[in-house]
Amino acid sequence: MAKRLKLTGFARFFILLVILAPLSYLIASYANGEDGMENIKRLVGITDQVEQPATSKNQGETAIVSKAQRIATLEQEIAVLQDSLEAKDLEIAEMKRQIRLLKGSR
Repeated sequence: MAKRLKLTGFARFFILLVILAPLSYLIASYANGEDGMENIKRLVGITDQVEQPATSKNQGETAIVSKAQRIATLEQEIAVLQDSLEAKDLEIAEMKRQIRLLKGSR
């Protein structure tokens, strides 16, 4: 008959912590829409090292172009939002005028 291994309370807690902590981190990462395993690999430093070529002038130019496109898109969005704001301001002014007319007719 083999003796049963007896663990102290701290040993049980430690084993639970070793299993539960990474599992809860993976679940939380998944809930946040991230890749938990990749995050752990990055934290530990075991990520697959993909060789990236040195930054060239062409890559810098494409980054500048994409930033310029983003700026142009944001400026267009700002213009649309400003037009919408002006329309809402006019609508509010018209409604206030109608309220004054209704209050005056009593």
